[in-house]
Amino acid sequence: MIDPVVSVSLRCLLAVLFAAAAWHKASDPRRFTATLDAYRLLPSWLGEAAARALPVAEVAVAVSLLLPLYRWAALGAVVLLVLYSVAIAINLARGRREIDCGCFGPAVGVPLSGALVARNALLIGAAAIVSLPVAVRPLVWVDAFSVIVGVAVMTILWISFWRLSEAARLQGGGR
Repeated sequence: MIDPVVSVSLRCLLAVLFAAAAWHKASDPRRFTATLDAYRLLPSWLGEAAARALPVAEVAVAVSLLLPLYRWAALGAVVLLVLYSVAIAINLARGRREIDCGCFGPAVGVPLSGALVARNALLIGAAAIVSLPVAVRPLVWVDAFSVIVGVAVMTILWISFWRLSEAARLQGGGR
C-alpha cells in the first residue's frame, strides 16, 4: 500500500503530463498525422484516425486519473506509454533517430533516442505505483500542501531536465 499523498501527487503529475501531451497533439492534427506516418508502423489509411484517437485517449487518461477510477486510468497510462516506447524502440532499432517523437506535438521536435524510452520507463513506473492500493488514513492540511509542493517541484524538475537535455543535444549537434 502506498501513502495517499504519494498517490495523489503522482496522479496529478501524470494527469498534467497527459493533458499537455494531448493538447499539443490536438493543436496541429495534420502535423501530428505526419509525425505518426514518419514512424512507418501503421498503414497510411490509419494514420489520421490514430492521430485523432491518441489525444482523446490521453485526455481520457488525464481526466480519469483525477477521478475515483484512477487505478484503471493508471493502467491506461501504462498501456499508452508502453505503446509509445515500443514505437520508439522499433524505429531506433531501424536506425531512424531523426524522427520527431511527437510526444508534445510537432512544435517541440524531439528526435528519437534511448532517453525517451528511459523517460517512458520512469513514467510507466509512476503509473504502476498509482495503480497500487492506497493506505487509508485521515488527510490533514499539510498533506494538501505536500501534494501542491510535490507536484510543483516534480514539474519544474521535469521541465528543467528536458530543457537541459535539449540544450545539450543542440550544442552537441553544432560541433
